[in-house]
Amino acid sequence: MRAYVSCGELRAEHLALFEDQAPAIDLMLAAPGLLERPPAAHAEVARAPGLPLSVAKGHGFLSALLDAFSVDLDRLPQTAAWERRIARWIDTIDRGGARFWFRRDQPAHTRLVCLAGASVVTASPLVADLWASADPDGDLRLEVTGAEHDRIRAWFERVRDRAQDVTPQVRAALAACWAGDFADPEDVYYRVVASYFRATLDGLDAEADDNPMRAVLTEFQDDAYQHAKSILRRYGGVVLADVVGLGKTYIAVALLSYLQRSTGSHALVLAPPAICRAWDDLAAEHRIELVTLSTGKLEDLDRYADREVVVIDESHNFRNMDTRRYERISAWLRPHGDAAERRVLLLSATPQNTRPSDLLAQLHMFPDVYSPLPHRGESLQAFFREVEQGRADATSLLQHVVVRRTRSFIRTAYPEAKVRLRQDDGQLAWVPLRFPRRLCGEEQALRYRIDEAYAGDLYARLLRTLAQMRYPLHGLGFYVLETARDDRRLRNLSRSGKGLRGLYKVLLLKRLESSVHAFRLTAGRLRDRLEQGLRQLSDGVVRIRVGRGGTDDDDTDDTLLDDGPIDVPAALFERRALRRDLIYDRGLITDLLESIADLTPDRDSKLQRLRAWFVARPPQRHRTVVFTQFADTARWLFDQLGAEYGRARVVTGGTSGTLGIIRRFAPRGNHAVTEPADQIDLLISTDTLSEGVNLQDADTLINYDIHWNPVRLIQRAGRIDRIGSPNDEIQIASFLPETKLEAALGLEAVVRSRIADFTSVFGEDGAFLPAGEQLDEGDVVSAYAGRALADADEGDAMDGLSRHAQRVLHLRRRRPDRFDHIMALRPGVRALSAGGGVPDVAATRLGWYWRFWGRPIVTGALEPVDDVDGMELLWRHAQAGAPTSPADALVRERVRSMAAEGMRNFEPDALAFRARKERPRLEPIEEWVRERLDAYSARCVQTRRPLIDQMIAWVLAGQHKPVLVGRGRQWRKEQLSGEAVFQGMKSLLRQLPLLHEELGDPELVAVSVGVSGAPDPARD
Repeated sequence: MRAYVSCGELRAEHLALFEDQAPAIDLMLAAPGLLERPPAAHAEVARAPGLPLSVAKGHGFLSALLDAFSVDLDRLPQTAAWERRIARWIDTIDRGGARFWFRRDQPAHTRLVCLAGASVVTASPLVADLWASADPDGDLRLEVTGAEHDRIRAWFERVRDRAQDVTPQVRAALAACWAGDFADPEDVYYRVVASYFRATLDGLDAEADDNPMRAVLTEFQDDAYQHAKSILRRYGGVVLADVVGLGKTYIAVALLSYLQRSTGSHALVLAPPAICRAWDDLAAEHRIELVTLSTGKLEDLDRYADREVVVIDESHNFRNMDTRRYERISAWLRPHGDAAERRVLLLSATPQNTRPSDLLAQLHMFPDVYSPLPHRGESLQAFFREVEQGRADATSLLQHVVVRRTRSFIRTAYPEAKVRLRQDDGQLAWVPLRFPRRLCGEEQALRYRIDEAYAGDLYARLLRTLAQMRYPLHGLGFYVLETARDDRRLRNLSRSGKGLRGLYKVLLLKRLESSVHAFRLTAGRLRDRLEQGLRQLSDGVVRIRVGRGGTDDDDTDDTLLDDGPIDVPAALFERRALRRDLIYDRGLITDLLESIADLTPDRDSKLQRLRAWFVARPPQRHRTVVFTQFADTARWLFDQLGAEYGRARVVTGGTSGTLGIIRRFAPRGNHAVTEPADQIDLLISTDTLSEGVNLQDADTLINYDIHWNPVRLIQRAGRIDRIGSPNDEIQIASFLPETKLEAALGLEAVVRSRIADFTSVFGEDGAFLPAGEQLDEGDVVSAYAGRALADADEGDAMDGLSRHAQRVLHLRRRRPDRFDHIMALRPGVRALSAGGGVPDVAATRLGWYWRFWGRPIVTGALEPVDDVDGMELLWRHAQAGAPTSPADALVRERVRSMAAEGMRNFEPDALAFRARKERPRLEPIEEWVRERLDAYSARCVQTRRPLIDQMIAWVLAGQHKPVLVGRGRQWRKEQLSGEAVFQGMKSLLRQLPLLHEELGDPELVAVSVGVSGAPDPARD
């Protein structure tokens, strides 16, 4: 005799509860059921429990009941017992033993189990202890036999005859859960990635987007536009970080077009001076209303207070929060400590120059009125401190806000990509995408004798002199009297110290290598300033100018001293020691100038090496751009070479008409019509043109100065190594200074020798240099060997995440049916791959917080891996494909063990993360605000207390720390009363409502395990 069960909702525990009856059982589902997420009609049923259900409401309840059952299955522990139990239920359903029904015409509140000889009727849900003795004080449970039992069976059969058979849907839910068949490893990879980027995917609306700019974007640019648009909608900001030459500007213009059309927002573009005009022209061409402002004129920002969007081109130039330029834009974004509301687009191929704090400064410009940035820790600053200390991974945050692809990925993912380029006849046409072959290795190192450029042993003498000098003007803090240390005018001097002195040594060494001419001018300026310092000291004053910048300026070394000048009494300093060191350095620098006075261009081995290059590769046939860091060197090179090698021009920070020069040098890359007779063959430039400009008509780039930081090399190379280059091959050459004794050594040995020379000059000051001016031996070697450019093309952690995002976006666009199939896969899904050499991997999450776990082949111990590495492991399993042989018991146990151990490791981590998000640690100023509110609550009128409770909850949530900390400091400085703080908090709550994040429960998303000994192709 069949067992009958009226269970209302169907739960996973029912599979265990009725396992013994499974060979012959009918289970009846019915509205309303006990559901975590009831349908909209639930409230109506609660008001009128006995009314019939409409077809639509019945369907809604059925969907909710089946979804709840699937979720319940997802949460089961992945044990052998549950795997066997689910398999038995599927088999029983297939044999007709178990059937499931839904009472579609009306709700049913009856819960009963009808067996062969008796029935049990309960007033509570059917739970695991149903067969235990009834609790006399618990819910009522009746055991019925005889005629009443027969009446119950007849009632069930009558209801069943009118019910809907939902057995196929229940079987599908069982088969789709983790205990069903193993999924294809590629499907599992896409399921994880799609879940990881779910917010991005949910925000896409490509089908409804009529943005006309999309017609000029390539397919890969359009995918980036869609990705960025979703990020912008959620967070109010986005970082466009494609590697150089992939068209970030066009993607940004498309986003501005979208914002202008959809929200009426208009933009301010902050850009290096050389590319402001290009932004204006591009906006005019595509009818985008925007204004541009040079990053050198940030004092004019207040004129653009009405702009709702800000674009910061080459945003890595705002990576240092301690600079004046950053203070200016920060004050504009958050005037008087108010919430930042403008949308922000950051463009940079190199957003991280040297350290993670570079990214912190840029992300801090995101608006406050959108979803909070998803990061661990109490604040963005605290998170990046953990990153600096190696306790957190920056990519866990960056994956939400950065769009970044490399050329190698574009070539692989978009093999048929086309770009819209202007042809020789001036017409635009779509042509296949191609990049020129790049030569930039050891053969392109232009070695020259620096000891010949500086006449014999003069180079060594110069280094010794620079090491012996005391640099008193750049180390005035060392001469301040102890009694004057607290003088507010001198506070910055104490902070400058050895760092500024080291920066000036950097500048001298770079100019020493750049050219004799540049070094001579700098040394002359230093001598003049030393003499001026001595005169001022005799007059009883010391002129202080405190440094805050680096050495990137191309026109003058005075940017190191950009705060001032301020004249203060000499009595605040150790005058005797200061005078002694001023005289000492003046003597050394005077002798040095005399020793280089007779060095002429014809004896300059570096200049002659460049002439030799031009003989073999003349600019008239190989359009060439020469980069140098210093305007003095650039102008001197133009004076020496400008009339010899075709038509030449020089560009520095002070050059006017830069855009016209760029268009004459690279008309094709800038869509300009320029007669051949008016074009330029040789362009000599400072780093004014190293960012954002199109110079791809050229096939040759020469770095005249030694480049310490490969980021600068990448930026320069990107000027000619771009989409739309007409050249099949480009060459990027760099000058390498060597001495006579090093002529037979390899490139790396010479580089290390130069680094040793420079390090000897720094002395103890080298330890105090900012990160961007540190000499990293590996970086410099990789720059000269060509590896820096190759590595940039291969990608990094940021590119890794975008690469995975682009794959799933590509799948969604090209194969929507398969994408829908993959999105239907249940959490906890498992895959076997033929990648026996690939570590097993599990993906877990709590809301947007993810952790990946790998089991290396060697150790066999489960350990956390960062997000990019976890996705790469899943991708390698996907590439290996499914194995041909079925899984045996040992393999299944490996899979279950991986799943169970991954969740066991993740759950305490997830609980700790939830606790930090729900109650972050307050900073002292936040505690002060809370105390003010508590004190005011004790004495204010009763009606205000609920609002004060909301304010305190807002403070404790910590979602808007930067705004509250900034405003709170102002309140404390003004010593505001509790009433005044209350009024200020009312304003904050209106601007920045508390956002409730639903993190849900810890979840196992997927597991992939490799089972064969086949070699792993690890292809991408």
